[in-house]
Amino acid sequence: MEMKFEWKKQEKEIYGAASNPCIVDIPSQKYIVIAGSGNPNGAIFSDKVAALFSTAYQIKKVYKSLAEKSGAITDYAVYPLEGLWRKSSEKESLVKVTVSETDAVRIG
Repeated sequence: MEMKFEWKKQEKEIYGAASNPCIVDIPSQKYIVIAGSGNPNGAIFSDKVAALFSTAYQIKKVYKSLAEKSGAITDYAVYPLEGLWRKSSEKESLVKVTVSETDAVRIG
């Protein structure tokens, strides 16, 4: 039997929109990260984001093939892109973009 982890359903307190502003405690999470500087609207940034998601989906594929034998969660939805931007000059931004990984995946 396939069991899928759906972050949209199971982590509503983190990723859902609240009707009023509130403080949310975010648990420790694992991320795949790209960081750099430059224009986040440029082709280089776009290529790096594509590589980030390619990596996330490859990890999911390997996890799924191994998990089917264990009887545990056999699939999960890839998390959304999250990013931090800081303006360092008129032409350049410092960028850190992440995709979270489910706790079932062990990275490193």
